[in-house]
Parts: sequence; C-alpha cells; structure tokens
Amino acid sequence: MPGRSCGNLSSACGMCEKGLGRMKRIRYGRNVLVSAILMAVDVLALYFVFRLSFLIRQSLAPLFGREAVWSASEPLIQLGILFIVAVFLIQDLYPGYGLTGVRELERMGKSISLAFFLLAGVSYLIKPFQDYSRSILLFSWLLALIILPVGHFITRNILSRFSWYGMPVIVFGNDDWAKEIAASLKRVRRLGWCSITVLPVETIERGLHGMQKEIAVFVPYPGLSIDKYARILNKSFRKVVIFRQEENLGSLWVEPRDLDGQLGLEYQYHLLGGYAQWVKRFLDLSAGLALLILLSPFLTTLCLLIFVDSPGPVFFFQERLGADFKRFKVIKFRTMATDAEQRLIELLQTNSAAAAEYEKYHKLAKDPRTTRLGKWLRRYSLDELPQLWNVLKGEMSLVGPRAYMPSEASRMGDYTATILRIKPGLTGWWQVTGRHETTFEQRLRMDEYYISNWSLWMDTYILLKTVWVILSGRGV
Repeated sequence: MPGRSCGNLSSACGMCEKGLGRMKRIRYGRNVLVSAILMAVDVLALYFVFRLSFLIRQSLAPLFGREAVWSASEPLIQLGILFIVAVFLIQDLYPGYGLTGVRELERMGKSISLAFFLLAGVSYLIKPFQDYSRSILLFSWLLALIILPVGHFITRNILSRFSWYGMPVIVFGNDDWAKEIAASLKRVRRLGWCSITVLPVETIERGLHGMQKEIAVFVPYPGLSIDKYARILNKSFRKVVIFRQEENLGSLWVEPRDLDGQLGLEYQYHLLGGYAQWVKRFLDLSAGLALLILLSPFLTTLCLLIFVDSPGPVFFFQERLGADFKRFKVIKFRTMATDAEQRLIELLQTNSAAAAEYEKYHKLAKDPRTTRLGKWLRRYSLDELPQLWNVLKGEMSLVGPRAYMPSEASRMGDYTATILRIKPGLTGWWQVTGRHETTFEQRLRMDEYYISNWSLWMDTYILLKTVWVILSGRGV
C-alpha cells in the first residue's frame, strides 16, 4: 500500500508540475503579448511626436532662417525611438505590472527626459547627426511627455478589460481586511495583479504545493508574526507584498529607513512643505490664467445657455472652507432652480431613501432640484469651470482636497487640522478615483492621502485623469 500510494503521489505531482509548467509558459506568452502591444503603441506615438514636431518646426521656419529637412532628421529620429523604448524596457515599463498610475507617470517622465538627454548628446557629439534641427528635439521632448503617458493609460485601460492581462496573485489572510485587499486588486485593473484566490494564513504552514507561485500578497492580522510567514513565502514566490492595516497614510512616496537591520518607514505630509506651496501657486497662476483665456469663448456660450434655459442668475455662490479655516465664496454655474434649498428640505422630509443617501454621500445621484441644462453641466462637471477665478484669486488650487462646507466641519473630526491647512482643489484625488461611490469618511481619508503623498507627478496624473473622467461623462 505505501508503495502504491507513493506511486500515485509521484504521478499526481508529475501531472501537477506539467500543468504548472504549461501555465507558466502561457503566462510568459501573455506577458510578451502585453509588452509587444505597449511597445508598438510607443513606437507609433513616438513617430507621430517626431512628425508633429517636424511640422511645427517647418511652420516656424521664418523665425529660424532656414527650413528643416526630414531626410536629415530620420536617422536621429530612429535612434531616438530606439533609445526611449530601450529605457522603458530597462525601467520595467513593459509590461509594467504592479505600477500605480502615478508611479508609471513618474517613471515614464524620467525615462523620456533621460532618453532625450542622451539623444541631444549624440546629436552634438557625432558628426552625421549634426544636421538635425535641435528645435525638433525640444518640441519632441515636450510632446512626448504628454502623448506617451496618455497612450499608455488608454492602452492599459483597454488591455485590462481582457482576462489574459495581468499576473496571478494569491492573497493570504484571515479577516475582512484580506477580502478588502483582494477586492481592491480586482477593482484596480490597470495594476495587473489579478487576485485568483484568498487563502487563510494557516495554508502557508501546511504547504504551498500546486500553486502558481508568482506573487503572494500577505495580509497579516494584528499580533501575527510577519517575519516567520514572509520567509516561508519568499522561498516559494517570486515576489511577496505585505499589506498592514496599521499604515493608512498611503505609500506612494514612503521612504524605507534601515537602523541596524530594523525596517523603518518615513512618512510625511509632502504638501505642507513651503517648497510645495510655492510650486503649486506658480502652476495655479500660469495654468489657471491660460485655461481661463482659452476657455473664455466656451464659458461665454454657457452663460448665454444658462440665461435662456431657466430664470435666475447665471452664477451660483456658496460659502466653503479654505486654507487655514478661512471662508470664501466658491463660484459655479447655476445648475439648480432658484428655490433649490426649499425643495431639498421638502424632499428630505418626505423621502427617507433620499435622506439616507444625502446623509451618507452629501449628494443625490438623481437630484430633482437640477435644471434641464444643469443635469448636463453636472454630468460633465462644466459647472465647476468658473472656479478658475477662485484659483487665480488664490482661494483654491487646480488640484487639492475637496472644498468642504462650514456645516461639514464638525463631521471632519481629526482630519480637520490637516485638510484645512491646504487650499481646496478644482479637482482632486477622490474626485478621479471615487466620485459618487465614496462615503464622506472615505473622502476625508482620500484627501489626507493626497496631502501625504503629494508630488508634481501626482498632480499631473490627477489632471490627466480628470480630462478622461470628464470626457467619459462621469464628472469630477
């Protein structure tokens, strides 16, 4: 009997190993496919960038005194495409699984700048490339910083909808926190970490045979020995990621600190630094003024449509809490009837479901107070555009926490001292990631997360995501 049992076990193990080997080959092929698609998108986008830069240079030929020649530019352009794709490959952007949108944007921005720096050096030092117009290089760099990330974001959004996108992940944990992490992995599709199962922690000790040992997500409960289980997982899995419930400030820019072999994590509120405030104010003034000028014909048209659509003023002013608890009047296009407040009171008194929804979200998905045009303005968040004036006045920022009402201050609790030190934003982290689906408490946590993890890359990502969200009709 023992011999027979052993034989059956060997046969089963052999079949298991063959099955896992086949799955590993399939997974490798899928990774190559995703990498090839992203690489092809980058090559096409770069060719478009260089072509567009060449056309811009040609249109400015009178300023430069001579026209550029495309045939003279082609060799360096081909080298430039090769440089950028190679740097992206080194930076693990193909397939780029496990990168958040902000991290991918940061890594792409630095990689593009490095590649163009190398390309500029080649164009100056190597004689055959010296006939290349340097202005095309400058235009191409600026365009690539915008077009390539947008191309990646759109491509990932499309690819993440297919079942073959991503890497298998096994979550080890015992409580609701583990299930929440697994749900987050499923929700954030672009990350490419596909949670295939959630197993109890005890499974780690019993054995890890027959599993796709690629990525393990370990979600320990309080009091559990992390080192013991992490070591066991590291023997079998290529990558082990640990999520601890205690750390809730986010981790985009957390710095690890080592002290005699002890791991420390450095947290700070990045947006509270003086440098950050000056940089944001400069960007708010320059970008806010440019947007206000460019959009002025469109804003004028909206004013006329609102005037025709319903009686009442074009603009709506509401008191909000700004930086350092200062109150200010936020300006919006009017989207509601003039007796909106009275309608709201009557609705909440007579409709318990609406009252519960308003209590939880401080918004109503189907608000009966809105005008015909107002529903359209809200859907695409066009009612928020007049707040560009608040940005220029220094009362708001283009990106920041939510602009809370004075009546909400008592509900903000411990978050108040942190959030109300920062100017509220025209758009923000919770607007592009949660929108109506988030509760009031979740918005507070997202605002604190933004303040703690702020960077120029994060603001850039939020602005790009805002455009996508608006165009999709989800609003911000």
